[in-house]
Amino acid sequence: MKISKAASARHRAALLDAASGLFREHGFDGVSIADIAAAAGLTHGVFYNHFTSKEALCAEVVERAIDEIAAYVKTSTNHRARVEGYLSAGHVENRADGCALAALSGDVAREPRKVRAAFSRALDGLIDVLAQEEPVGGAPARDRAIVAMATRLGALALARAAADPRLRDEILAAAKRALVDPASC
Repeated sequence: MKISKAASARHRAALLDAASGLFREHGFDGVSIADIAAAAGLTHGVFYNHFTSKEALCAEVVERAIDEIAAYVKTSTNHRARVEGYLSAGHVENRADGCALAALSGDVAREPRKVRAAFSRALDGLIDVLAQEEPVGGAPARDRAIVAMATRLGALALARAAADPRLRDEILAAAKRALVDPASC
């Protein structure tokens, strides 16, 4: 039975959304096509109507997730609020809905070229977006954007790995201070 273009588009979006959350939570290798289809409320056969392989899905998920971050940065003008939200205990605890960069960077490094290339393209665009908000002066804006992003990602990764909530909070607070008021560090 043929389905409408609208239903097909909903199925594709459901697969992408389900894969995005599952990949962030369990990594690429920890999730099967059947897991993704089930989380999307579809059969695994539907998957192949939309993607040629799991690798193709992984590439699209990382590019889409990073593009969503860039769109959020463009529309959110409150730098401090973004930093505080990113470096929060809630974000540490919510990997599935959290930052795709933090959740998937380690996995992407072990993925085939197609996935790494998609990640790299989207990351390059995000760095450009972040560089536009960096204040003028000092090091080039793109360099400052990379350092700020690395600080956010590193702090989030360390906070997620810390078993002690006090250490987690100390890591998050230090990174916030460095990003919001660099002169204080």
